[in-house]
Amino acid sequence: MVQLAGTYKLEKNENFEEYLAALGVPQDSIKKANSPGVVYEIIVNGNKFTFKSSSGMNSTLIVNEEVEEVLGTVNMNIKSFTKLEGSKLVVNSELPDGRKGTRTYEFCDKGFVLTMCAGDMVAKRYFIRT
Repeated sequence: MVQLAGTYKLEKNENFEEYLAALGVPQDSIKKANSPGVVYEIIVNGNKFTFKSSSGMNSTLIVNEEVEEVLGTVNMNIKSFTKLEGSKLVVNSELPDGRKGTRTYEFCDKGFVLTMCAGDMVAKRYFIRT
């Protein structure tokens, strides 16, 4: 199995700014979230995954449990349920207004790809292991 814990640096984005804008994220928050060189540290403790971002957007997910997260880009509480499927973390979330979204973290030896879907909007972020 691929190592999930580690430190990762943002390499590139696809459709990320447009995705955040469609969700109603303010432009100043989009710039902060999209800053070059964002680094994520992922800490794994049993079924608990803690994501620490250099941009200040941190979260903790627990496999097979619903958790409440705060979306730092919009300061909004969401409910998220996480599944581990091999080398993928699949997170299904619901916003307070009922909108649903999915984040999939797909890991490989070189890093991970984060695919975010909400409605017909899709964005991808590519991270390399450091």
